Amino acid sequence: MEYRLERYADDREHLLLELRRKGVRGWVPAQVVRDAILHCDWRIERVYGLDAGLLGICCAERQVVEIPTDFRQRLRVPSTAPAVMNETYAHELGHIRLHAGQMMEWTTKKRSWEKEADDYARVFLVPLVSLMTRMPMASLLRAETPQNRWYQVLRLAEEFRVTGWFLASALQMYGLAQVEPRRRHVQVLPLAHELGRRFAFGRMA
Repeated sequence: MEYRLERYADDREHLLLELRRKGVRGWVPAQVVRDAILHCDWRIERVYGLDAGLLGICCAERQVVEIPTDFRQRLRVPSTAPAVMNETYAHELGHIRLHAGQMMEWTTKKRSWEKEADDYARVFLVPLVSLMTRMPMASLLRAETPQNRWYQVLRLAEEFRVTGWFLASALQMYGLAQVEPRRRHVQVLPLAHELGRRFAFGRMA
């Protein structure tokens, strides 16, 4: 895993440790991502008037994450709202952890910030070790048909409380698979099998 992702993972573990010391814990990071934002001394507010394409935004001057009041209605699949909310919180947490200071100084966002926040969100919500030790990951490595592989991706997404698309993007980011979500086509890459051999599946599920 490249250094940048390792740095994000280290930051996640530091945050989770601080939350556990406060008595805040969950089976997966998605359960505490909201608490992580609040732990950083930021607030979360539901607001009216956000641009139609936005699901969340960081206001560094006020140290607040703004979420539109019609969040659910903005989604193509409203039933995915809880998972998408987790992803949105994690993305904004990425901005808080990586860019908050620069947001105060810069009048415009750097183009790279969005990708960095996306990658931070994936690392935060889908830790690599936890991913590799889940039973659906073992099934994904053994699956012989595209349909079964995609089904295991959805099972993993459900366990981590994210959408299938988000889980697929995490697999690609880690170099474990090539995924075409629209076609529901998953090609497992050699690194996934290599890492799979290092772990005893199910022990941390």
